[in-house]
Amino acid sequence: MILSSIEELRLYFPAHAIDSIDPFVGVLDNSEHDFLLEKLGTPLYDALCDWYNQNNPDNIEYIEAQATGYYNRLLLLCQRVIAYDAMSRAIGMHIISINNAGVNIPTADDYGKVDLDAVKTFRQTCVKEAHSAVNRLLQSLEEWTKYAAASEEPDADLVAIVDHWRKSRFFYLAAEMLVPSATVLQIYWNIYESREKFIQMLPDIQYIQEEVIAPAIGEDFCDALVAFSMGDVSTDTESKLAQRTIHKLRKVLAVMLEERTLIINTDKLRRQKAHDEAVRMLQAVLDYIQLHQESYKNIGNLYEALKTSPLYVDPEPEVLPEPEVPKFENNRRDASMFVTPALN
Repeated sequence: MILSSIEELRLYFPAHAIDSIDPFVGVLDNSEHDFLLEKLGTPLYDALCDWYNQNNPDNIEYIEAQATGYYNRLLLLCQRVIAYDAMSRAIGMHIISINNAGVNIPTADDYGKVDLDAVKTFRQTCVKEAHSAVNRLLQSLEEWTKYAAASEEPDADLVAIVDHWRKSRFFYLAAEMLVPSATVLQIYWNIYESREKFIQMLPDIQYIQEEVIAPAIGEDFCDALVAFSMGDVSTDTESKLAQRTIHKLRKVLAVMLEERTLIINTDKLRRQKAHDEAVRMLQAVLDYIQLHQESYKNIGNLYEALKTSPLYVDPEPEVLPEPEVPKFENNRRDASMFVTPALN
C-alpha cells in the first residue's frame, strides 16, 4: 500500500476525526488495485511501492510544493487518487453498523446525525475529485514523458518512471493516431480535456481511423499524414495544404466518435445528427484531396503514398504538339539546291 496512515489521509481530508487507518485498509487496498493500478501499469505501480517502502516516512516530503524527487511527486499524485476513490467506496459501508443483532445506524452524542442526501453529496464529491486527480496524474505523466524525450540528460528517476509507464495500457501518446491526445481532441469536441475519457475512447478512435477513414483515403496516405502531423510544422504553402487536410480529417473523426462512443453520454437525436454530419464531412474531405492531388507532390512522401489511394487519378499524359517541319522553298537565297522546272 502507498497510503498507510491517518496523517497521510489528512492531507486530502483535513477535517477527518479518524483514530486509526485500520478500518479503511480494505477500501484503500481496493482503490489501489482496482482504480489506480491500471492507470500506472503494474511495473510502475510496483516500482512506486518499492520506493514508498524504502523511504516512508523519513525521506518523503508531503508538502507538494517542496517535493522535488519524481517518485515523491508521483506518490502524492497517486495518494490523492486513492484517498478520494477509497472514501467514495467507504461512505456507504460506514453509515451502517453490523453487529450480532443485525444492522444499525451508529450515532454519537457530539456529532449531528447525517442524512442520506449529505452522504450522496459526499460520495459524488469524492468521485468527482478522484477523476480530477486521475486526470492530473495522467497529465503529469504525459508531460514527464515529453520532457524526458527532449532532455539531453534527464533525471534517472524520471527515465525509470517513463520507461515503466510505457508498459501501461494508459500510455496514450498514440503516435499512430490522427488524434493523438486529449488536448488535440478537445479542439474538435469538448471532453473537458479529460485524459481518462480519451484513453477509454481510444478503441473507438482506432476503429474509426482504421475501418472508415484509412480505407477511404488510402492506408498509406493516412499513415503519411499521421507521420507528417508528428513532425515539424512548416508554414510554407505546401505544408499548409497537409495541415488543412489533417485538420479536416480530425474534424471527421471527432464527429464520428461523437456518434459511436458510449464513454460520453450523447442523446439519440445528437447521434443521428452527428452521423449525417460525418457522412457529409467525409465526402467533402475526399473531394478536397482529389481536387488538390497534384499539390501534394512537394510535401514529403505524401504524393507517393497518395498514389496507392483509391482517390488517386492518373493524370492525363501531356500531348506535345508535333514539331513543325519547314516546307521547302525553291530558289530561296539560303537554299543549297536549285530545282529547275520540268520541261515539256
